[in-house]
Amino acid sequence: MSKLNQGKVTARYRVAVVDDSRAILVVLKAMFEELGIKDVSSYDDAHKAFQDIEKAPSLYDLVLTDLNMPNMDGIEFIRKLGNIDFPGAVVIISDMPQEVISLASKQARQNNVHLLGNIAKPVHIDKVQHLFHKLDCLRMFDEDPLANISELALLDAISHNRILPMYMPKVNMVTGKVQSLEVMSCILPRGGGEMSESSCFIGVARTNELLNLLTFQLIEKASKDLDHFRNTYSDDLKLAINLHPSQLADLNCPDKFTLILSLNNLNPSDVVIEISEHQPLSEDNVLETINRLKLRGFELSLDEYGSGFTDSQLMYKLPIDEIKISYPLITEIEKDHFSQAIVHEIDDITTDRKLNMVACGVARQQELDYLTAKFPKIYIQGPLITKAMKRSDMVQWLKERKQSAKTKHM
Repeated sequence: MSKLNQGKVTARYRVAVVDDSRAILVVLKAMFEELGIKDVSSYDDAHKAFQDIEKAPSLYDLVLTDLNMPNMDGIEFIRKLGNIDFPGAVVIISDMPQEVISLASKQARQNNVHLLGNIAKPVHIDKVQHLFHKLDCLRMFDEDPLANISELALLDAISHNRILPMYMPKVNMVTGKVQSLEVMSCILPRGGGEMSESSCFIGVARTNELLNLLTFQLIEKASKDLDHFRNTYSDDLKLAINLHPSQLADLNCPDKFTLILSLNNLNPSDVVIEISEHQPLSEDNVLETINRLKLRGFELSLDEYGSGFTDSQLMYKLPIDEIKISYPLITEIEKDHFSQAIVHEIDDITTDRKLNMVACGVARQQELDYLTAKFPKIYIQGPLITKAMKRSDMVQWLKERKQSAKTKHM
């Protein structure tokens, strides 16, 4: 059950509201208090709001702003937030048609601002509550991994071969077939206990230059597991492996990656490389590596779209094969007009470029029903299909899914 479905917002978020209507400011502050958000600053002047935020951009987690305001309008205000690298999320207080949502989203991305959504006037508390749910999802990408595991503990896990691959399937909703298995990492604890998920240690691995060691150990194990998966399900099943932008900045990445695959009897055609767009991909070294990986024969996937700042112009230039839409855009999409407009825009791009479009984190039947009705060719990944599983459980799941498909066609 999500935090918001329990009535209160349990995270301690700091909020600023900017609107020239005093009535809106009063109503929103009352709604925040009802949701358990106490740290709220209200501004009826965008200039004053920006001056305060500029002094300490990291002070606020969420800024809500009207568009049509005197002196400084909402679009200028959002652009100025981008100029100071505002790290929080922004919500527009306005009912916007789809084309305006798309334009506002493009402008926000160009200015490195996380535009989380919009709420229409009159404001309803369930819409505000939903925004905090989306903020929870977005914050999953920014959690401090250092609070969970140390460099020494990670080194110990790698050196003692305790990095365990887990697998999350991606399903073609037209054929019902599993196209690939995303490789995720966990740490087997010494002497038993709960496993540590990758979100707890990827940041530590990056900071201490351990990402390649971590990735190579995963590939070694996943390559052996792939034989079991293919024998059980299909010979054309692929592995999807995540590479961090910091790994892509290394111009030797294509050579290193191809070598470690060949040592484990894998070819580029066996692998989909997933590239997170949570960090900018515009650096020359990163773009060169992406192009060289494509030349080697790898399929490329732009992962976590919606969590970063990749604009549509760059997406037309990247040699990618698919776009994976991040969970904040998928959660409760059946009633979120902002997310619907963005996903429709992504659908236009993927249709135009003949790319796959994947919805990540699908957890509710309502989300699945909306997505498959509006985007029949979409691929689905998430807990509604199945959670991430270790090899033995995934083999059994694939066996049952293959048997179920046979039964349907008898």
